[in-house]
Amino acid sequence: MSDTALPDGLMTLFKTGARALVLACAAPGQTGPQRVESITGFSQGQISKWGSENDPALMPLHVVGILEAASGKPIMTRMLATLTGHRLEALAEGGDAQVDLMTDIVRITGSHARFQSTAADALEDQKLTPGEVKELIKSGMAHMDQMSALLRRLAPLAGA
Repeated sequence: MSDTALPDGLMTLFKTGARALVLACAAPGQTGPQRVESITGFSQGQISKWGSENDPALMPLHVVGILEAASGKPIMTRMLATLTGHRLEALAEGGDAQVDLMTDIVRITGSHARFQSTAADALEDQKLTPGEVKELIKSGMAHMDQMSALLRRLAPLAGA
């Protein structure tokens, strides 16, 4: 990997997505890492590095494609789409597609990363213009919307 600095929160987002995708690959009789190893040929040690916050290694793009196809869960693709404010929906289900809890968590991570990036850009010169403040408010509100969506999903589970 190159020494190019990534925006704050982006590495965490990639690592979170990699861990979620590996776990989503679990099958009867195999843990997620075991199945990923059998599908891709990468060692469990390397697979562990993809999800470790302490290692710079990222899951290769071709592995993301293989694992998303095998699991039927576009976890990383959905995460990347949310970084640019887009949403990934199943073709057959359209806008009513049920998304899982991990998707909401990935969305929150993405919206937080976008807010941090907006704030860093705005504060670079140590001054805030009215336009920059409006962008910060817009980005912060989008993050709050993502948090609210997660809380709405969690609320019914509190009584379970």
